Amino acid sequence: MPPKIETRFGRIRVERRVGYGRLYSISMTLLSLALAFLVVALILTSLGLDPIKAFQVIFGVFTKPSLLLESIKQSIPICLAALGLSIAFKMNFWNIGAEGQIYMGMIASTGIVLLHEYYGFFYEWMIMPLMFLTSFLLGGAWCLIPGALKARLGVNEILPTLMLNYVAILIVDFLVHGPWRDPKGYGFPLSIPFPEYAKLNIVLGDPAYTGLLLSILGAAAAFFLLEYTRPGFEIKVVGQSPAVARYAGIHVRSTILLGSFLAGGLAGIGGLSIVSGIIGRLRPGASPGYGYTAIIVAALAGLNPWVIVAVSIFFGGLITAGGALQMSMGIPKAAAQMIQAVIFLMILVGEFIKRYKVTIERPRVGEE
Repeated sequence: MPPKIETRFGRIRVERRVGYGRLYSISMTLLSLALAFLVVALILTSLGLDPIKAFQVIFGVFTKPSLLLESIKQSIPICLAALGLSIAFKMNFWNIGAEGQIYMGMIASTGIVLLHEYYGFFYEWMIMPLMFLTSFLLGGAWCLIPGALKARLGVNEILPTLMLNYVAILIVDFLVHGPWRDPKGYGFPLSIPFPEYAKLNIVLGDPAYTGLLLSILGAAAAFFLLEYTRPGFEIKVVGQSPAVARYAGIHVRSTILLGSFLAGGLAGIGGLSIVSGIIGRLRPGASPGYGYTAIIVAALAGLNPWVIVAVSIFFGGLITAGGALQMSMGIPKAAAQMIQAVIFLMILVGEFIKRYKVTIERPRVGEE
């Protein structure tokens, strides 16, 4: 039965739409974006700012090569985390912990760099492959904790994945304030800067090009896994109905463990892209919520890996636009973040209306 909410105006009924056409989906997305920018224009006007100039700055992010490259760079961790979430969500595993898995990827990458710089472990050519491997493994292991709790004990994954975000963030804070603090950093809570051989400058010497290649390869891997492999098929069947999966001979527990590990691993590589491509070192608050943004991206893209790449670049552009608005128009950081939040919120509202039908049943005359 669809949920019903009693109000003074009548009974509100929320029903999931059985299906909707592509034209309707595109129209609702465009309408939500239009409403978002209308609300942003009203906010800017109330602040005494020119909304037309602000929109020129925002859309200029996608037309100026330097800003577009920065948008792509900002989109890398969002895209990789969202690709991981697409696997988890297909399995009906509601992973809210991509942020923590991103932080664990940053820890793993930084640890490899420090082991080489301080103790001479490994050869230089081994550093980048080891960073990818360890960030994938540690991010996957972090997501495997709630995955094991669900598979073995039937624990709902939402709360464990969410709480582990804060644990990972606090571990990073401890490391950069303590044993991993740069001895030449004047006491600031920062790791040592990453050397050139540990940076994502592989393609054309720019992290943006390397990150774009990573995003495309990640999308191809996720698409191939879900569409052309037995584990991917099993992940989707478990997501549709664990009972049917068991009846078909699928080992549900193993599938949950595999899916959660792969989801966390991709987010972990997203963490690598932050310290190796965006910042160049580990510091507190290195992720401004990339993991949470990835949830919106995965939902907006309909869990389609290829669409996730495009939507991630759009959201990366919004992050870049926030900084551009601060520099070009003197908009406070809080106001720029509010603009981003309004756009995100309106997109979510559009997605809700797209997927659900809301009706109001007014009480009849004389009905109590």
